[in-house]
Amino acid sequence: MGDSAAAAVPDSARASVALPGAHSAVRSLPTRAARPGEGWLRVASSGICGTDVNLYKSGLAAPTVLGHHVAGTVVAVADDCGTRRWSAAAGERVVVEEYLPCGTCPACMSGAYRLCPDTDLWGGGRRIGTIPTSEEPGLYGGNAEYLLLPPNAVLHPLPGSLSDELAAWVLPYANALDWTLRAGGVTEGDTVVVLGPGYHGLAVTAAARWAGADVIVAGLRRDGARLGMARRLGALTVTADSGDELAAGVRRLLGSGCADVAIDTVGPAAHVIAVAVGLLGQGGRLVLTTPKNPAHVPVDTTAMTRNNLTVTAVRGRRPEAIATAISSLADGTSRLQDVPSADTTLEKTGDLLGRLAEGTGPETPHVVVRPHAA
Repeated sequence: MGDSAAAAVPDSARASVALPGAHSAVRSLPTRAARPGEGWLRVASSGICGTDVNLYKSGLAAPTVLGHHVAGTVVAVADDCGTRRWSAAAGERVVVEEYLPCGTCPACMSGAYRLCPDTDLWGGGRRIGTIPTSEEPGLYGGNAEYLLLPPNAVLHPLPGSLSDELAAWVLPYANALDWTLRAGGVTEGDTVVVLGPGYHGLAVTAAARWAGADVIVAGLRRDGARLGMARRLGALTVTADSGDELAAGVRRLLGSGCADVAIDTVGPAAHVIAVAVGLLGQGGRLVLTTPKNPAHVPVDTTAMTRNNLTVTAVRGRRPEAIATAISSLADGTSRLQDVPSADTTLEKTGDLLGRLAEGTGPETPHVVVRPHAA
């Protein structure tokens, strides 16, 4: 088999398994030798994001190990026989993207493998953190001690200076950099309004500040702690309970000016989109980032036309953004080290997912499963 570190993989691995009906259980799942092209990852951190919470809350069709913001150490690598598309060696720390692309379709060949039909979450595709445990060995999610790396996994090496907690930020921060810099065209001196101070809202705030923009983050009164985190990232903040209140608060901070970019991280809602359009000036850009709570939202096309606005919807991130995210996290310029991390064990993961689904989770949105924690 040529497995370079098989002794490092135990006969079984503990995992927090999400069950139908919004329940969970910690189970011990048998491992196996890595087959040609495969490998094993010892999971160090698995960040919980809104997709995990929504999957758990809506009720999975079959038991599944969730977790798709995964970082850890490769501990076993089998001979590839020409099937593997990643090149990490045993002992290398990596972050694992959620995508499991085919590698041969037009999207993959162009580098946009996140758009590959085989990994389309909304079209029944396969991703890290969505494959049921009935597909042996069942360890395809980050909420487990070990993760099987398929031949079509997408891995990125991590520097030794990047902690496991910050490594869990790599993918959401890469999302934010792509949405902010590429889709939003944010440059130094721009004014950016971020709607929502959640996991991706804070990541977008960090990305916009990294680009040299002035940032205003808007949230609800219950978001007080997270708005405080946004201020630590260098943003001004607005607290509002309605669209009118939000617009008035942002306009006070804008003075006589307008926003260059508005980035919605809370999901489409008529009052939110209308407010965003009204805050943008000539040539403004509106970026829509999340498909959760989908809705048909009316928009003022007259205002959009008069102000020459651009609306861009985004999905995932380009791979180039991951290298930037890793570098910025490692050298401290992301400032996301100032956002507290709420770590949890496998035993407490199910309870925490339930609390997050009910809106009663930790104040910080950076929640990290540490599978090997006592």
